[in-house]
This record gives sequence, structure tokens and C-alpha cells, in this order.
Amino acid sequence: MTIPNTEHMPASDIPVAMWLVQSGLDDVSPETLVTDFCSRTLEAGIPLHRVFVGMATLHPLVRARGYTWVEEGGLIGNDAMPHREPADEPEAWRTSPLRHMLANNVPEMRQRLVDPAPDFDFPVFAEFAGQGLTDWFAQAHNFGWTFDQGLFVTDRFAGIGMISSFTTARPDGFSDDHLTRLRRLVPLLALAVKAAVLTQLSHDVTAAYLGGDAARRVLSGAIRRGMAQKIDAAILYADLRGFTALADRLAIEPLIETLNAYFDCLGPAIESHGGQVLKFLGDGLLASFQLEAGQDAGPVCRSVLAAADEALAAVSQLNAAREQAGQPVLALDIALHRGEVMYGNVGTGARLDFTLIGPTVNEAARLENLCASLGRNLIVSASFAKAAGAGPGLASLGFHPLRGLAEPQEVFGRGASISSSAQYSR
Repeated sequence: MTIPNTEHMPASDIPVAMWLVQSGLDDVSPETLVTDFCSRTLEAGIPLHRVFVGMATLHPLVRARGYTWVEEGGLIGNDAMPHREPADEPEAWRTSPLRHMLANNVPEMRQRLVDPAPDFDFPVFAEFAGQGLTDWFAQAHNFGWTFDQGLFVTDRFAGIGMISSFTTARPDGFSDDHLTRLRRLVPLLALAVKAAVLTQLSHDVTAAYLGGDAARRVLSGAIRRGMAQKIDAAILYADLRGFTALADRLAIEPLIETLNAYFDCLGPAIESHGGQVLKFLGDGLLASFQLEAGQDAGPVCRSVLAAADEALAAVSQLNAAREQAGQPVLALDIALHRGEVMYGNVGTGARLDFTLIGPTVNEAARLENLCASLGRNLIVSASFAKAAGAGPGLASLGFHPLRGLAEPQEVFGRGASISSSAQYSR
């Protein structure tokens, strides 16, 4: 799509164009862009009745986002479209003219809806005609960002961009002047949307790989090596017992599916109780629950315990289902610790990791190693147990040596021993 020629833009469209430019500079949200663009364009004399704007994104769960606006109701649709395999696409999308445009690299389409031929090429046109709409016009804009198809061979639509459709109920449909004006304004909308998407894309991708709080800090400028701060935190360190042995006997595809299934038991439990997953460590993970200065550690530590209990319960249900299906099962071991850590950037000058470091993290990993020898899925340090208080019902499991510490450390736990169904060991 070429840059629109605004030399002969009518006076009524200039304020819309200037607003779009300023909105792109001001980082206006996609919702506001779509809503205000439609209302401003309608006021400028372009007879819009229904508008759809869809934009691709990079998110582990969401392939694209779509917004639907109608003249009498404003923004009525704000939809996240998940990643799907072609066979799983909804019928409405498989038969959509917008999908046809994306799949066939068609930058523009128009369909008159009045006095139609007996059969439309796409079912949605008959639906629109039945609603009294008279004309449909759509454009697709590529942002110049493309997936490497050598890596993403299953992605049908290589370009990341915006697609939009505009429908009118005007008896004679869109005039040639209306379409000329839309062709000038919609690329400016795409440019403003690109600015908004870039901001959201940066946050989504960074959060997916670093965690929500770490992403916020990095995007706020905490990007220099050595930039870190001391924080008080509760640490959850988890590991799948038996994964190494399982990896030696299972093909890579089912192995990855197995690992993700167990991580799905951990991640939601951690996040729902106020924590963030900072790092995946092969078949384990490190999560933190930060305490603000002066904050009472008791409620936070009890939330961490609740997260651990929820994750272990989810693993128990998963193992029952996997055993019934004849699939291998694994035991989840969790260690909880509390103490001071350094939170920030570590790495080389050009390749950094935003994470937790310090003795507290190392001790949490060594506590987790006690789970197998003590026959427990959950081990808690003395500092964590003291902060959690008497309510959770933690009991001492005695004093045990931890590598790197001169004196044996008292550890705590509760609950049953590990399930006998955990067939594999390191």
C-alpha cells in the first residue's frame, strides 16, 4: 500500500489526519484509536455504520486482536484471537473475506451489498445485506514486520499488520469520494495503530520472557548491567523429579508437551497468588513474591504456601489423568524460602538477564534437593516458616546439612510423602 496523497485532502478530513498523527506520537491505545477514528470520520461526512479493525501481535497466547464499532453503539467488540492450527479455525473466520485477503496478499476489496447476485462469495456479505447494509470496503496494511518462515513454517500469514473493513447503510453505498477519502485516512490510522501495537508488543514479549514486573522495570529503563536493588522476597523454587530419566526415553515432541503440562500446573497458581515466574530452569522454575519495604511478610508467605498447595493439587490431578491414559507421571518438588536478594541485571555487556541472585536463591535450590531424601514434595526454610506463622500448620522436619552452609539448617514441611506413582528418578 502506497503512502496516501494528502495534497487535495478536503478540509473536513484534515483535522482527522492531524489527530491520527498526534495520536501515534502520543501512544494512544488501540481501543481509543478505533473509537475516535470512527466517530471523527462519521462527523466528517463519511457514512460509516459498522467498522472492524484487526491487528496482529506477538503474544504467546494471542495471535491478533480485533475491535468492532457500530454507529449506534460505539465499540461493541474487543476480542483476543488465540493461536490456532488451520484445522481449528472457526467457520466464520475460514469463510471470512478478511482471511481471504490476508492469505492471498490482497491489499483492498470492495463488495456492493445492494441488488446482489444470487450468491455472495463470502457468507458474511449475505448477513450484512440482511441487516440493511449496502456497501463493504476493506484494506490490509503490512507493518513491515515479518516472521521468519524458515522458523515459523506453520504460520499462514507472514506479515504483521492491520486489516480493517468499513460498512455503510447509505442507500447508494459508498460514493467514489467516500472511498477516496478512506484510502487517504486509513493508512494514517494504520500508522497510529502500528505505534500503539509496538508499545503493546514490547510489553507482551518482554513480559512473556522476563515476567510482568521485570518487564515493567526493563521497559522503564533498568537495562544497564549491574543495575540491581536489594529486595526482601519469598522464593519458590520448583523442580520435576524424574524428568532427566524421562528425557532419555521419550521423543522430543511428547517430552516438551509433558514439560508444558506440568508447568501449566505451576504458572497459574503462582500468578494468581501475586507472584511472578522469573526463570525456567530446564525442568524447574524460579518464582518470586516481592515484599515492599515495611510490608508484613506473614500474608505474603501464606499466599506463597497457598500457591504451592494449589500447584501440587493440580499436579496430583494431572498425574491421575496421565496414569489413566497410560502416560508417564512425574513428582513436583517445591522449596520455599524467604530472605534478601539482589533483583536486577546480570550478564555480559550486550546480553543480560533480569533475575534474582544471592545466597537466598542458592539456598532455595539446595532446599529443593532435600525433597527426595525426606520423602516430601514441599520443603520450607526456617525463615519462611517463621514469617508464615502457625496458621499453615508447618512442622519441623529436623536439622539437615545444606551445601555451602557451615551449620545444619532446620526445615519444615506438611502433607503426605511423594506419590508412589512417580516412576522416574534422576
